[in-house]
Amino acid sequence: MKSLLSFLFVLLILTAALPVQARSLTPVEGLEALRRSFSGMQDFTADLTQEKQLSIMKKKLVMQGQIRFKKPDRFFMELVPPYSSKVLLKDTVLQQRLGTQGELQRIVLPPEQGLSRWFATLAKPVTAVPEGMEVRAEQNNSQTSVTIRPAKNGQLKELTVVLHDDGTVRKLVLEERGGDKTTMTFRKTRKNVGLTEADFRLE
Repeated sequence: MKSLLSFLFVLLILTAALPVQARSLTPVEGLEALRRSFSGMQDFTADLTQEKQLSIMKKKLVMQGQIRFKKPDRFFMELVPPYSSKVLLKDTVLQQRLGTQGELQRIVLPPEQGLSRWFATLAKPVTAVPEGMEVRAEQNNSQTSVTIRPAKNGQLKELTVVLHDDGTVRKLVLEERGGDKTTMTFRKTRKNVGLTEADFRLE
């Protein structure tokens, strides 16, 4: 009996040491996992590390900063020196200021890429993939990865969101059609802290 228990114990240890294969999810399952992660969240803040790979440079730029998000359509990011900048997205209007005294840049995104459109899509259970959108998703250990390719008439080529099993966003990867790639890794995430409009200003 002891030898059998010892064998089972060793087998359990060996099994636990084996790499866990990623499980593919259907596009609908992937979007539903993404929807659930945001369903109970009204806002969040997090520290971040951003890695920017420009198509015209081989060197990767590594930056530190903080982000804030508030439903239904507010996003703010501030990076600290030496690459200081502030980015504010209000639905489809993107504003950016480089440095502390830099010129304010303004970009208007297509309606289908606005924050309110994304979260309106995720506000109710997902039963089908929206027209013009491609989705890939997989589950591995304690995280889920969802990759979205939106309609082909915008600057964004591909968006990947990596979620912890508790629904917390761990990583965000944005690939642009021009070849630039941005990876944001989040830490010290806090949900539902009561952010207000005053937390979403470039001044």
